[in-house]
Amino acid sequence: MGIKVVVEVLFKAVMGGLFVLMFAALAEMVAPKKLAGVFSAAPSVALGSLLVTVMFTGMADVRIAATGMQIGAAAFILYCLVAVPLLKIWGAWPGALAALGIWLVAVTAGYLLVRS
Repeated sequence: MGIKVVVEVLFKAVMGGLFVLMFAALAEMVAPKKLAGVFSAAPSVALGSLLVTVMFTGMADVRIAATGMQIGAAAFILYCLVAVPLLKIWGAWPGALAALGIWLVAVTAGYLLVRS
């Protein structure tokens, strides 16, 4: 592993941490507190990662990463929508695993759609 890769990973970690802190401070100012989850770690880490990626490798890689994040987010929304009824019907482990299977199918389909 080259030094550039190590620096990039360390820089992503630092930027992600800074964005988490900024988003956490913003969440503290939001009322009602139910909306504070919108400013959770995932968006801030993703934003930090995209900023570091554009600095190290350019916009082409950012487009690829952002597309992957969008596909993952859409699949996660689908997971959330199907997990609740499946958990009620089958219980925790079978319902969660079935929902995870649906998530995997959605992510794979999204990847194949974008790739072609």
